[in-house]
Amino acid sequence: MVAACERAGFTPRIAYESDDMVVIQSLVAAGMAAAALPGLALRAHRHPGVHATELEGSARRIHAVTYGDPPDPPGVAALLEILREVAAAPA
Repeated sequence: MVAACERAGFTPRIAYESDDMVVIQSLVAAGMAAAALPGLALRAHRHPGVHATELEGSARRIHAVTYGDPPDPPGVAALLEILREVAAAPA
């Protein structure tokens, strides 16, 4: 996030950090914060008071790590398929 802000010409003043995506969106919706969130977090939960804009030129890689040789257990295979679909979907 800091690098994206610096590319836009400013340095953010970060007062607090959280990894709770629901709390972050609630703070944004209440006008108490601005945030950069992964698209997957917005697909999982989207606060109705949040407006999201995709950051141009930003990329993220997601790595799925599994244990053991294929074939994967059904739950693991299902999760991997969902991740592939989300990664391939247009923004």
